[in-house]
Amino acid sequence: MKNVKANWENLPTLCLFLVLDKLDVPSNLVRFGAVCKYWHSVFNNFLDLKRGSSLNLVPMLLIPRKSNRVRQLYSLQVETKIYNIVLPMSHNKRICGSSYGWLAAVDKNMVITLLNPFKDGITINLPKIEVGLDQNTAAYQYEVHKVILSTDPLLHPDGYVVVVIYNFRRRIAFYKSKQKSWTYLDKNLTAFTDVIFYKNLTYAIGTRSLTISFDVNSFDDSLKSPRVKILMSTHKRLEDYFARVYLVESSKGDLFSIKRIVGVKDNHYSTHFTESFKVFKLILDDQSGELLEEKEVKNIHEDVVFVGYNQTLAVSILDFPEDKPNSIYFTDDCFIATGYWPTGSQLDNGFFNMKDGNMGIYYQFNPLYKYLAPYIWIVPPVEFKLH
Repeated sequence: MKNVKANWENLPTLCLFLVLDKLDVPSNLVRFGAVCKYWHSVFNNFLDLKRGSSLNLVPMLLIPRKSNRVRQLYSLQVETKIYNIVLPMSHNKRICGSSYGWLAAVDKNMVITLLNPFKDGITINLPKIEVGLDQNTAAYQYEVHKVILSTDPLLHPDGYVVVVIYNFRRRIAFYKSKQKSWTYLDKNLTAFTDVIFYKNLTYAIGTRSLTISFDVNSFDDSLKSPRVKILMSTHKRLEDYFARVYLVESSKGDLFSIKRIVGVKDNHYSTHFTESFKVFKLILDDQSGELLEEKEVKNIHEDVVFVGYNQTLAVSILDFPEDKPNSIYFTDDCFIATGYWPTGSQLDNGFFNMKDGNMGIYYQFNPLYKYLAPYIWIVPPVEFKLH
C-alpha cells in the first residue's frame, strides 16, 4: 500500500477549530498560530469567534491633556491610533477610579461623581462622603484614593455598589444604589490600596498585606456596619511593606494579590519608580471565603494584568495575543504625600514581565504632563469600535 503524506498545513478549518478548542493553554494557542500563514488566519478567526468579534476586552489608556475636558485614548492593540474623547463635565480634577467604562472624580464638597464618556456624557452624583478634611484646602481631590464599582450602573441601576478608599489613612466606605448615605467600615482598619468584588463577597487588601472580607449584598440600612472578617493580619516587618497591593480575578476565576515594589532615586520621593512586582495566589475556602493559603507564583494563568487607579483587571492572552503572557501593565498611582500634596512624578508607567523580570515602556509619556491628571486604564463599551 502506497504511503500517503498527510497535508497538515491545509487541514479543513473545522478540523483546526476542533484542535484549537482542545488547547486550553494560551501559549500553545499562540504557537499554533505561528505554524504558517493559513494556521495563523484560522487562529485569528477562532479568536474572533471566542471573543464575540470584539477587541474591547483590553483596556485603553486615558491620556491627560492641558484642556479641561479633552482627553485622548490610546489602544495597545491598534498602537498607531489615538482617539480624542470629551469628558462630560468641564474639570481638570484627578480621576480617582475607573470601572466598567465609568470614571470617578471628587469635588471640593466631597461629592463623588461617576461619569461615562462613552454614553452621551451621563453622570451620577453620589452622596457626600465624610473625610474630616478642611474643605477650604485644595487637597480634596487626594482624599479619595480609589473608587470601584460592583457592576455597570446603566445595566443594574438598582443593584450596583460603590466602594471607596478614602482619607489619608486609606479607610473604606461603600454606597449601595438608592441609599441616602455612605456606610463606613471600622475606622481602625486602615492603609488599604485595593478592593475587589469576588464570589459574592467584597475583599480589600493593604500595604502591609492586611486582607479583609465583608458582605455588602446582605447589608441594609438597619445595620450600622457589616461584619468584617480579617483574613490576614497586618505584617509588622519593614520588608513586608509594599507601596501598593492589588487584588485581581484571573481569566480562570482564581484570586491573586499583586504587590508593587517601589524605589526612589537619591532619597527624593518625586522620582519614585516601580522596581518589580510579586504575585501571590490566594486560596480560599469555597464555603466560608476564609483564606487558606497565600502562595507566591510566577504565572497568572498567562493573563495580562492592568493596575493603577482603575479596577484591577486580568485579560486572557487569547483576547490580547499581541502581548507577552504574564505581564503587568501599570500606571502611576503611587503618589507619596507630604501632608496631602502628592510629590509623585505621575510618570511611573510601564509593564513588567513576570517570566524574565524585565521592565518595558508601552507608551512614550510626555514629561510636560507630569502635573496634570494621571494616566488611567479604562475599558470602552462594545460599540466603541477600533479602526
